[in-house]
Amino acid sequence: MSSDNIVILGTLFVYMIFMLWVGFRVSKKLAGIDDYILAGRNLPWFVLTMTFLATLANTAQVMGQPGFSYATGLSYVFWMNVASLTIGTLLLPRIGLRLRGLNISTIGDFVVERFAGSKRLELLVSGWQVLWGLFVTAMSLFGAALLVEVVTGVSWKLAIVIIAVVTIIYTVTGGLRAVVVTDSVQWLIIIFGTALFVPLIFLEVGPFSSFFSQYLGPSGFELMAEGKELSLFAGFTDIFTLAPGQTYLPSLLAFIVATSLWIPIDLGFIQRMLAARNIDEGRKGTYVFLGMQILVISLLIMLGMYGRVLIPGLENTDKIIVVLAQETLPVFGAALFIAAVAAAAMSTISTYLNAGSTVILKNFVMSFKPDITPKSQLLFAKIFTVLICLSALSFAPFISAGGIVAAAVAIQIILVTALSPVIILGVFWKRLTEKGAFWGCLVTSIVTFILMMAVGGPNVAVSSPGFFGIPVVFWGGMVASIFFVGFSLLEPYNPKNMSSDFQKIFSGEKAIKKSKTDIKILSCLWAVLIIIGVFMNTVGESAFPPLAGPLAFLTDAYFLITSIVVLIVSVFMIIKLVGYIRNEVSFNDIEKRDKETKKIG
Repeated sequence: MSSDNIVILGTLFVYMIFMLWVGFRVSKKLAGIDDYILAGRNLPWFVLTMTFLATLANTAQVMGQPGFSYATGLSYVFWMNVASLTIGTLLLPRIGLRLRGLNISTIGDFVVERFAGSKRLELLVSGWQVLWGLFVTAMSLFGAALLVEVVTGVSWKLAIVIIAVVTIIYTVTGGLRAVVVTDSVQWLIIIFGTALFVPLIFLEVGPFSSFFSQYLGPSGFELMAEGKELSLFAGFTDIFTLAPGQTYLPSLLAFIVATSLWIPIDLGFIQRMLAARNIDEGRKGTYVFLGMQILVISLLIMLGMYGRVLIPGLENTDKIIVVLAQETLPVFGAALFIAAVAAAAMSTISTYLNAGSTVILKNFVMSFKPDITPKSQLLFAKIFTVLICLSALSFAPFISAGGIVAAAVAIQIILVTALSPVIILGVFWKRLTEKGAFWGCLVTSIVTFILMMAVGGPNVAVSSPGFFGIPVVFWGGMVASIFFVGFSLLEPYNPKNMSSDFQKIFSGEKAIKKSKTDIKILSCLWAVLIIIGVFMNTVGESAFPPLAGPLAFLTDAYFLITSIVVLIVSVFMIIKLVGYIRNEVSFNDIEKRDKETKKIG
């Protein structure tokens, strides 16, 4: 084994030992089931921000996003992320505000409150959420194990077991409190690994504008001989030029819908919102998360594009970010970045293990046996955590290593068409009935799956025109509209078919603070993008962001300033985290509490 591999393995070993230590220390604060699944409902905005970011930074993001930009250039992935930011900003805080005001723990609990205690809908929605959690866990386990194998040569079969065992231990010992604290630490690793990569690669091979001008010309559309050899295409760096074979706009819109609408109804994100200290903390944490997310993703996309030139001909594009780190960074930098990718995977795994076990406990076991003692609840939650991980291990190897993003989006298609309407319409449309929600979710799930298989499988369903030029996700949406809306309108409206809290929300008795600032900011963002698009179309073929001329320095400055901003904000939040741990996870207070308990005993 080379000295470089020894350094990388040593870094990963130290990182995993630290995660175990954090889980053990935080476990001393674990007082019961509410602590295990919702961290005592006391998470401040900065912890929410970091745990949101670490949860989203799964292998589909940290490895898949650069791989996607490697293959398709800037435009496709740019618009996907702008749309995701828009939809997430509009929906996630507003859904969270309504759910946080209810005394619930899961989306299954929301269904019970909203639809007059419907058991069948609770089980259906909860079952879908557990399946989604299993898939993400398996995807992240396999992605992390593949990373270790690519970098060190250690078999992915051994790596996947080690990663699973370490993640299970700190998740089971400390519950959500351990998960969010370790998430926050992992986020720091991800940030430093990604943000420091940018100035280093600028120094190594040159700034973005001058580097790509060598291959695409000053305009970005003059394909040079070197660019042709690398199979680049004119407009590779232009946000308004789609890659060859990716120019069918309905497919792009379908991809955007599938990669955006799942975020507001994801079990991990909803669990975090329900664990917020209060509504204001939840809203603030969500907005900072969404802003930071788009900045970090833009850095990952840029690195993937560099990889297309520096490491051409890579068959498995999901590996590009790891291979690029090995090829261009010093050994300690590569070790840090690889630890960051591993951290991204493990933070996602721990999130879905904890959230999934919560759903099984609350919406399956306690739905039929509500009188379980608090001690037994905690034991069952830990057992389910282990079982979910073992189940994910059983099919993780079958997930395609060559298309993590495509595989994730394929599952999201069903999640978006079948489950999103239950939550979004249930929260915002008082006329949605239990019958419409249940049959809409069930039938849409089945029909969308059949259509996905008929069109050629999950990967084809993501990018193909579908049937009659209409992508699968839109067919699923049409089926959902018929059942969710149609069945609901056939029944008379009865406000008593929902809990008193929901009746107050829809009647206006329960005031919810509303802010239109995010709408104004998003409107400005889209207005600027439209103006730029019209201008660039008027002046002719010239890439945006510019690669030459007086504005080229802005292109390079954006990436450098972005890396600095995410570093500064992350350091600020880590400092806040230290204070949070001292105040909320005070080990002296824990020891004092234990002594007092013994005296009482």
